[in-house]
This record gives sequence, C-alpha cells and structure tokens, in this order.
Amino acid sequence: MNKASNYHHGNLRLALLEAADKVLQDQGLLGFTLRACARQAGVSHAAPKHHFGDVKGLLTAVAERGFGRLVDELINAVDPVRGDLDAEMIATARAYIQFAENYPEHFRIMFRTDLTNIDPHHPPTPVLRTFTELTNIILRQRGEVELEMHEMAAEKPESLVNDIIMGWSHIHGYAHLKLEGGLTFDTGEIQDRQMITAALRLAHLIRTYTFEMATSGQDE
Repeated sequence: MNKASNYHHGNLRLALLEAADKVLQDQGLLGFTLRACARQAGVSHAAPKHHFGDVKGLLTAVAERGFGRLVDELINAVDPVRGDLDAEMIATARAYIQFAENYPEHFRIMFRTDLTNIDPHHPPTPVLRTFTELTNIILRQRGEVELEMHEMAAEKPESLVNDIIMGWSHIHGYAHLKLEGGLTFDTGEIQDRQMITAALRLAHLIRTYTFEMATSGQDE
C-alpha cells in the first residue's frame, strides 16, 4: 500500500501542512515548492494545488498554523504567572523568542505579506488570537480591561496603540535579531539577562507613563 492510499480526503490537507513543515525545516523557503511538499507527503503532485491553489496559498495556511502555535505558546507561558506584571512581560518575550528559534522559517514567513494572502485588515482567527493576546498583555500593564477577539477591530486610544507598537517592536525585533545572528556581541546567559532587563524596563515604562497620564488628567 503506498503512502497516498493511507490518506482520506478529510486529512490530506493536514498531511500536506505537516509535509510543508518538514520541507521548510529541511530545505528552507528556497526549497519550498508544491511538488516538494507533495513528494514529502507521498501524494500526487496535483494534490497541493487542489487544496491550496498555489505556493502562496499553501504558505498562507502554513503561516496561519504558525500563528496558532505562537499564540498557544504565549498563553501557556503567561498563564502560570498571570497577575505578576513583570513576570508576564518576561514570559511573553521569552516565549516569543523561543518560538522564533523553534520555527525559524515559519517566523520569517508569518510576517511577510508578499508571501501570503493574509489580509492584516481582516486577519484569520489564529492571527487575530495572537493580536488579541499581545494587546491584552499591554492592557494589563496599563491596568485596563482586556479585550475579546471581536472587539479588536474597534478604534483604540492613540496611547494604547503606541504602547502596543512599542511592546511588539521590542519582542519581535529582539527575536528577529537573535534569529538572524545579529546579536553577536553577547551570547547565552548574557543575552537572556539583557532580554529580561529590556522587558522589565519596558513594563515599568508603560506602567509609569499610564499612571502619569491618569494622574495628570490628560486623555490622548
């Protein structure tokens, strides 16, 4: 019995996504083709096109799966320390960076709008879950009410948007630099201490600024 006969129609899509994961892991984006994924899955070369249309369609599904993994890892890291605002920020940074190191090719693809069909204005559920989790981490730092996924499309105060951008830029930029070998001046434990220090300074900055804004009566 060949490998293709083991797949029912319902799980062929998942088999192709798992094959895509393997191709990315072994060959990187440069070696990523529909044929390579079909070959890895042991199915007809036409199967990926039937399910995903083209390479961009398959990479979109791969990216969505990556966001699903990322948000699950963020939640799993933060939940045990929820309520300890310093620990939450450290756990978020560490989980985000660890994800980038565990899934480097996925991490690179997930934020490339030229490689996927993900619409940032109408993101699919895994992307929206990630945005919601990262936003709520900032809201807790600010002492404000968390948002549900369906509330994410609502207009947000400029001060909140600024804090979200600052927080995300920190963890994403650090993860990207580390992944691409840009942090060559220090290694190992020193990098971890630097990550913790930066996360704590950012958390304290957000909380201090929010407090100062509240006590001054200003509203952006």
